[in-house]
Parts: sequence; C-alpha cells; structure tokens
Amino acid sequence: MNQTETVPGMKASTNGKVKIIKRYQNRKLYDTQQSCYVTLDDIAKMIRTNEEVMVIDNKSKNDITAATLTQIIFEAEKKASQYAPLFTLREIIQNGNGSISNYLAKLGAFPQDYMLKQAAALAAQAERASNDDLKQNLEARVAAATRVVDSTAKVAAEKATILPSSQDEATPTLPTSNNNFNN
Repeated sequence: MNQTETVPGMKASTNGKVKIIKRYQNRKLYDTQQSCYVTLDDIAKMIRTNEEVMVIDNKSKNDITAATLTQIIFEAEKKASQYAPLFTLREIIQNGNGSISNYLAKLGAFPQDYMLKQAAALAAQAERASNDDLKQNLEARVAAATRVVDSTAKVAAEKATILPSSQDEATPTLPTSNNNFNN
C-alpha cells in the first residue's frame, strides 16, 4: 500500500489520504509522506488537526494504530495535573480487567458488532502468527535434518575413500606349526 491510498473502513482525512506511519523495531516512528521521523506528540498533533493516521509495524506489517493511540493517551495522562478519580480507575480494573477498552465495551460505548469484529481480527492475527511459528519450526527442523544427512554422507564418503596401507600396519605373524602338541 502506498501512502496515498485510503484504507477500507477508515475515514479519509481532509486531503483524502491516510498518513502511514511505520514503527521500526527500535521504536522509532517514520512518517512515509513527510519522509521523516516523528514522535508520539507529533502523531497526537496530526490527530488533533483531523488527519487520518495509520501506524504499521514495519516488521510484521500489522496495524498497531490502536496500541499507539493508547500509548499517546497514557503519556498524556502521566503529564496531566489532575488524574481520573480513584473510584473510576478501580472500577476499570475490577470490571474491565484493567483494560479501558473492555470497560467501555461493558458500558456500551462501542457499536454492537465492534467487539465481534475486534475479536475476529485478533483471532485471525493469532492464527497467522501460529502458522508463521509452525513454518519457522518446520524450516528449522528441515535445516537440521539436512545438516545431519550432509554430515553423515560426508563421513561415509571419507571412509569409503580411505584404503588401508600395508606399510603403516605391522604384518601379523601367523602360527607356523604347533610344536607344543607334538611333544
């Protein structure tokens, strides 16, 4: 997908484009349209100006926009001079297992089918990850078996080409006649 495409299911920004941000393993965020690194604060500013932003993990190609926006909210909450009331925070932990999303879903803050779609997307992502793990495991086993076969074939080939040398070995002495029995 290039940076000028709109993503199905996402509302395009005022200029009709979804801004793609790539997140690298070193946690750096790269704006593909501006060709520069950005911070979480920069992404927050983009959202405040109604830009549609999508954050993609560069290695796995997974959409990590929700996790990134949650991180922005968490960082803003840490900087805030006033926190949410303790009873609200306790209720989120008790009734949402510590997840604000679960808590809001229980309150009915999401459309009916939203959580079903989220669960299906998570299941599909888990299945892809499982298949990738199985594939890597199989590839590792095949590589190990190939190394063993190659090593065994090499040893067998070496043994087949080594001929015993008569000069290196002492000639065995064979018994001549057995004089001890005749006496």
